[in-house]
Amino acid sequence: MSYPGLPDQQNTQSSTVKPGVAIGILVAVIALVAFCVTGFAAPGFLLRESAGISLPVPSSSPATTSSPTSSPSSPSRTTVSRTTRPRVTVTVRPAPQPPEKGVQAVTDFLAKIAGSDRAGAIALACEAQKRFMDDKIDSLLPLGSRVEITRAGGTAKFVLADVAGVVKGRSARGTVIADRTEDGGFCITTFSIREAR
Repeated sequence: MSYPGLPDQQNTQSSTVKPGVAIGILVAVIALVAFCVTGFAAPGFLLRESAGISLPVPSSSPATTSSPTSSPSSPSRTTVSRTTRPRVTVTVRPAPQPPEKGVQAVTDFLAKIAGSDRAGAIALACEAQKRFMDDKIDSLLPLGSRVEITRAGGTAKFVLADVAGVVKGRSARGTVIADRTEDGGFCITTFSIREAR
């Protein structure tokens, strides 16, 4: 920018690099990069083969053993022999069987329903559930329904039984759960029955 009445100021110093210095720096950088790349790409290229130095062979497993063997006609060679790994066998344990007493409690409950024995069915319910059992029987599993266990599972503390059969003249399926009582027996905790589709 120039101002009237003031002489123009010009930069009197030139910031140029001599071409010989720039070429020398460029050649040095290229040589250094080539040296580093070769050093990482081919490790050991700086070692002479006639020195007799054997580099360790990286192992891929702890069971690898190496035994160096050398012959007079060639520099040192390393032969790697690997031992076989033992086979791993997986044992599948069968699912634990539900307690027979729990399955029997569910079977007895369904038999009382099929035989229209309301008092007998309610008597098999757990104490805390007896007051709700009368309404549940009327709404979900009316007396006279023919339902049987199709599959049962569980632990030592409870049994979960899948059931299927006929309720109100229609195909139905659902679940019945029995819990272990303090005396070692089982009582019916709850059940859920719905129309089969």
